[in-house]
Amino acid sequence: MNSKVQLSYQAAYELASNALTSQGADRSVANSVASALVLADADGQTSHGLSRIPSYVEQIHCQKVDGTTRPSARFRTPSSLEIDANGGFAYPALELAVERLIDTCRSSGGITMAAIVGSHHCGVGGHPVEKLARSECIGMMFANTPKAMHVYGGKKPVFGTNPIAFACPRKALDPIVIDLSLSIAARGRIVQAVKEGSEIPKEWGVDVDGNPSVDPEKVLQGSLNAIGGAKGTVLAMMVEILAGAFVKSQFGFQASSFFDQEGGPPRVGQLLICINPFEFNPDFLEHIEVLINELLSEKGSAFRIPGARRLEKRQLAIKTGIHYPKLLIDRLEALILGGRQQV
Repeated sequence: MNSKVQLSYQAAYELASNALTSQGADRSVANSVASALVLADADGQTSHGLSRIPSYVEQIHCQKVDGTTRPSARFRTPSSLEIDANGGFAYPALELAVERLIDTCRSSGGITMAAIVGSHHCGVGGHPVEKLARSECIGMMFANTPKAMHVYGGKKPVFGTNPIAFACPRKALDPIVIDLSLSIAARGRIVQAVKEGSEIPKEWGVDVDGNPSVDPEKVLQGSLNAIGGAKGTVLAMMVEILAGAFVKSQFGFQASSFFDQEGGPPRVGQLLICINPFEFNPDFLEHIEVLINELLSEKGSAFRIPGARRLEKRQLAIKTGIHYPKLLIDRLEALILGGRQQV
C-alpha cells in the first residue's frame, strides 16, 4: 500500500535541508538544494524533488558530489560570467548566476551569459529562467547531462536528456515558462517508475538490443528516445555543444550518472543567458500580449500558457501542503535520526 504523508511547504523544506546536513552537506548548500527540490515537488515535478535526496546522499558519501563547496565566479568580460561549481551541487551555482545576471543585464549591452562548469544535476530548468523573467528579462538555459539517449536510428546512449528552458516576462502577470528535456521522457521519470514498480509507455525508450520496452529497468539499461526522432537528436547535439564544448565541461558520454555511486564527479555544464527584452522594442510587454491574445482566441483550443499549470500547482501546494510517499519521508527522517550513514 502506497500511503501518503502531507507536509507543509516549510516542513518539507526543513526536512530536506536537515536530511542533507545530517549526511555531511554544508547548511547553506543544503538550504539551496532543499529550496530547489521542494519547489519542484510543489510544481508537480516529483522526479526532481525530495525523491532525489537518497541518491544525492550516496554521492556525497562517495565524494561524487561535494556537499560542502560553494561556487566561485568571475566576469571574463562585462557580459560573460564564468561560475565554477567546484564539483558541488548545481543549485548554489545557479542561484549565483541568476543574481549576477540580473544585476548586469541592463548595463552590459542587453545580453549577459553565465557558463557553469564542474557541475551536477541542475533540477528543474524552468526555475532559474523563471527568476530572470520575474525581473523583466528573457531567460534561456541549456544543460547537458550524463548519457542516456541514442542518436536517431542507433541504440547506444551518447547524449543526455539535455534539457532546455526559456522564460519570458509578461506585464503584471506570471511569466511564460517553457521547460523540456530532449528525450520523450526525462530519465528521472523512468527512475521514478522503477521505484513505483510501474510500466512506462513503449515510446519512451529501448532495451540494450534496441527494442521498444515498457519495462523501466530495461530502458535504463538501454537508451531513451529523442523527441521528434532525428530533429531531437540534432537539438541534443546543439545543447551538448553549448553546455559542453562552449562551457568547457564534460560531454554527456564522458560524465558519470546522477543516480549511482559509480565514477567520479560528472562535471557537466549549464549555460544561462539573460536578455534585456527592451533593447530593440520598448513596447515588448505590450507586443507579447498581442501574440498571447491570438493564441488564446480560438474557441475549443487546448492551448495553455506554458508554465501556467505548474504555477497553479505551486500556489495550491504553498497553501495546502505537499503529499509525499510515507516510505520516502520515513527514509529521510531516518537519515536525520541516524546521523551520517549509507542509504
